[in-house]
Amino acid sequence: MNKRINKFKHRPDVSDDLVKKFFSAKKQGIYVDVGANHPQIDSQSYQLEKLGFQGLLIEPLPSYCRQLEKERSGLVIQAACSNIQNDGKYIDLVEAGVHSTLEQKPIAVGIKSSKKISVLCMTLDRILKINNIKPGFEFLSIDIEGHEIEMFKGFSIEIWRPQLIMLEDHVIDHKKHNHMTKNNYQLIMRTGLNSWYVPRSENYTLSLFGKLEFFRKYWLAMPLRKLRYAK
Repeated sequence: MNKRINKFKHRPDVSDDLVKKFFSAKKQGIYVDVGANHPQIDSQSYQLEKLGFQGLLIEPLPSYCRQLEKERSGLVIQAACSNIQNDGKYIDLVEAGVHSTLEQKPIAVGIKSSKKISVLCMTLDRILKINNIKPGFEFLSIDIEGHEIEMFKGFSIEIWRPQLIMLEDHVIDHKKHNHMTKNNYQLIMRTGLNSWYVPRSENYTLSLFGKLEFFRKYWLAMPLRKLRYAK
């Protein structure tokens, strides 16, 4: 199989358009948007829906669920994705402006928690099974403000094997990246705070520039980000 070249560029504001281009040959498919938030603003699945994709919009905040139901065609599921221990329980969600998280401290720099609401937690495995999603579906977006590692404990990535996973990662440590690589996924791009992963079997190859960019982003700059987060 011929290997495809990717330069691992950091692109701050064009992730939704790039997702559309990634799947441009397809006019239909399945997306799963975990932490869907606003129907259009910063949505990673909106452009795919315009292409003809259908899927799941998983969002814990009632106000966003109402907006999603009005403005999107995907199935809206009002829940927060978490680990197996939290499955079926109601847990306090920290709401801080447009951000919400099951973590006590929002990961976004400068964001302070303002209030808490009780929300239903479910594992992603359970949600996918209930809604008859087939393994190998096209796109999974995960943006849950620092609770991703706990979510992974309720998501059997080796079974579902999405074709593209976009994972929010502030890169204050390597936990998320290590989880993805241990499960045979490869990082190919960064857009804003999102890391793009594809199955290693797709045989992407990073250029020398791409490898240097990866080293800078995931090693050289990490201590400063970690310090900023701690403050």
